[in-house]
Amino acid sequence: MKYAILYNPYSHGGKGLDIAKEIEPLMGNHDYTYFDLTTIENLNDFVANTAPVTDIILTGGDGSLNSFVNSVETDKNIYFFASGNGNDFARDIGLKKHTKPIIINDYIKNLPTANIKGKTYKFLNCIGSGMDGYCCGEVERVRNQLNKKGNYLFAAIKALLYAYKPCTATVIADGKEYIFKNTWLVPTMNGRFFGGGFMAAPKQDRKNPDGTISLVAMHSRNFFKIVIALLLLMKGKHTKMKSMIKVIEGHEFSVKLDKSATLQIDGETIPDVIEYTVSSAKMKVTK
Repeated sequence: MKYAILYNPYSHGGKGLDIAKEIEPLMGNHDYTYFDLTTIENLNDFVANTAPVTDIILTGGDGSLNSFVNSVETDKNIYFFASGNGNDFARDIGLKKHTKPIIINDYIKNLPTANIKGKTYKFLNCIGSGMDGYCCGEVERVRNQLNKKGNYLFAAIKALLYAYKPCTATVIADGKEYIFKNTWLVPTMNGRFFGGGFMAAPKQDRKNPDGTISLVAMHSRNFFKIVIALLLLMKGKHTKMKSMIKVIEGHEFSVKLDKSATLQIDGETIPDVIEYTVSSAKMKVTK
């Protein structure tokens, strides 16, 4: 068997290729060719034209996966080697870091989409504005400007103490309107996790037969309740605080904020967003 291994040489402090080479002893005696993702101009064309290579092994984390699913349409087998920092997708499906790559074709087809500023994006785990968007932006800032490894938990503590100001979010879920004042989080989840292990939607199943996704709103004026809810969020126990946590399952959501904010999609950020819509894969089929 021939495999094309896609890697980012700048990941892991410049050790991306070394990490990618961990794949060979896990997969066995095959023909491997390594390709630097940063040098590929059109990833879809590259994947389509890598004959006689039949299978692709993608290395990295949630950001690499998000970029891949938004760039590539293929019938080839796509393997994933979990080696990123957050790894919420891998965590959700029970794939441990640096273990044997698995085929993920069933997970990366029929994905929900978000429409933001007139552009459509697929997402694997979640899309969210609020404190989660701020935290992803802060992690990105630390990495790019300070050349340090960002930490979502540290960003969340900073946001909670002074850096993030809650907003009012107007949500329309399958035609029904909700208004959440003093909103701290309002992610829409395809999987259970975001932020490197926070279990925002403990009952969400990315392969559920109804194809529903879950919007989770965390809203309160009470700072101490927010602190407790965020601590419980780590283990998915926050949903017990029903006065300030609302979980809505559905197929189509629109979210409008009373002020612009940073949005995150699988950890990748888009600044200055005030409204967006999200549709499940099943909603797209039935329209």
